[in-house]
Amino acid sequence: MQLSLTLGVADLERTEDFYREILQLKPERNPAGTDGPDFLLLRCTGTSIVFRPLQILEAQHPALLQNLIRQTLGVGLQLELSSPDLSAIRLAIDRYGWPVVYELDDSEHQRSEIWLHDPDGYLLVLNEEQA
Repeated sequence: MQLSLTLGVADLERTEDFYREILQLKPERNPAGTDGPDFLLLRCTGTSIVFRPLQILEAQHPALLQNLIRQTLGVGLQLELSSPDLSAIRLAIDRYGWPVVYELDDSEHQRSEIWLHDPDGYLLVLNEEQA
């Protein structure tokens, strides 16, 4: 079984820039063979995250969205992403002046974390476990 998450975003280009430039991931814009509305696809091992513009989600599912837009996007959602090297991501965060919520460097447990929000308020926990 594979997990796929769909997240609504206010600005697809800003989301794409954030995940590509700051997190150094490779989101795909309307992958080959797909027709229809614009979206981003981020493939992770066993999981896919689909970013869709809010106006498209609202048009397709109006009853669902009228409940969702009463809250700030990202409330109650935490995505944890593992990286072999957080130092390059940390440099990109600093270069773009992106705010960090929390940072942890736990040498006892050989784990580093950077907590930040993406452009739509989704909480991301970036982690690196040292060998």
